[in-house]
Amino acid sequence: MAQIKPFKGIRYNKEKVKPADVVTQPYDKITPAMQADYYNKNPYNVVKLILNKEKDPYTDAKKHLTEWLQNDILTPQDNNPCIYPYFQEYTTPKGGTKTRKGFIALLKLEDFSTKIVLPHERTLSGPKEDRLKLLRATEANMEQIFLLYPDAENSIMKLIDESIKNTTPLIDVCESYEKDVEHKVWKIDNQDVIEKIQKLMDPKSLLIADGHHRYETSLNYMKENPNAKYIMATFIAIEDPGLLILPTHRAMYGIKAENFIENAKEFFTVKECANKENLMTELDKAKAHSYGLYNGKFYFLTLKDESIIDKFVEKDRTDEYRKLDVTVLHSLIIEKMLGISKEAVARKENIEYLRGLEDGIKGIDNKKYSLFFILNPTKMKEVSLIANKQETMPQKSTDFYPKLISGLVINKL
Repeated sequence: MAQIKPFKGIRYNKEKVKPADVVTQPYDKITPAMQADYYNKNPYNVVKLILNKEKDPYTDAKKHLTEWLQNDILTPQDNNPCIYPYFQEYTTPKGGTKTRKGFIALLKLEDFSTKIVLPHERTLSGPKEDRLKLLRATEANMEQIFLLYPDAENSIMKLIDESIKNTTPLIDVCESYEKDVEHKVWKIDNQDVIEKIQKLMDPKSLLIADGHHRYETSLNYMKENPNAKYIMATFIAIEDPGLLILPTHRAMYGIKAENFIENAKEFFTVKECANKENLMTELDKAKAHSYGLYNGKFYFLTLKDESIIDKFVEKDRTDEYRKLDVTVLHSLIIEKMLGISKEAVARKENIEYLRGLEDGIKGIDNKKYSLFFILNPTKMKEVSLIANKQETMPQKSTDFYPKLISGLVINKL
């Protein structure tokens, strides 16, 4: 079912550039300030390929890719098709360290209807148009998408661990915006090992963790170019102990919010908390449908009754979708109570998505935001159930940490 294959990867030439100066966060995480920083860091930074800021960004990206290959900034493709083990050692937000283990390979593109590859989040047309123009211009995968596969026996990673034991990684780098994450990449070109991994992957269904827009873009590109049947991906076992999902909080702006707390009492029990620490303690021990709120004061909100969900969440959705914390937040609070439509949310009007708390709190204090909603993370079990029901979550329902950085390996189609 899930057909993977090795490929001849293109990598930065470490004799010409320092890896830490050329790698970046994924394109959709790069803010204008980050983009400018990457531009200043090194003239060969991968941001010029994945998020070029020139007048004609797609043509310019193609020009850079061609020139960097000609000038040996990027190495020629590896001699033999390889898979590339990719490990990330990181510090968790609560302290302690973890290692997330995966491997980079190519995946044969499959329509979602086959259920071989399952999405879990909705996509927007704008990012897909942007990525399609880039793919047409460069004819290359310059970033990996992130796929999860089932492997309760850890069979694949045991093979990989054994293959790279006592070897030095090709790449060992920390990216400047997630400095507590160490990224290590090896390569395996042993055909016997690769065939064993292919055989183990063959019967599996895969879940897209990150990269929905790029996957759908590649499906669209394949309609134009039937030979472009594969996409570069990092594959990580869904049981991997290094997997971590962070919450994505919602900051609301440009809305009238003076009476929100009083209005919320119709649907929620509302408890004022003395400080951020007290609120986070409440959230940590909370069950479903509990939220933090900061509007100058900290509040802990819990839905009074699950029957309220029936009044405000679409009835044609699965129970798994309807009971998600993020679904209730969007359907009841953002749409019903604040009057912001689904279409406005899709256009990112009146809403910003934030990983950390400090930007949201600071934004309230300096009047940039009106309300800041603090969520618990979506559970891995919920993601899997939603995908298997062929449902899609609201955008920004999951934030897998750490991100797969860009600039490690490139796949020329």
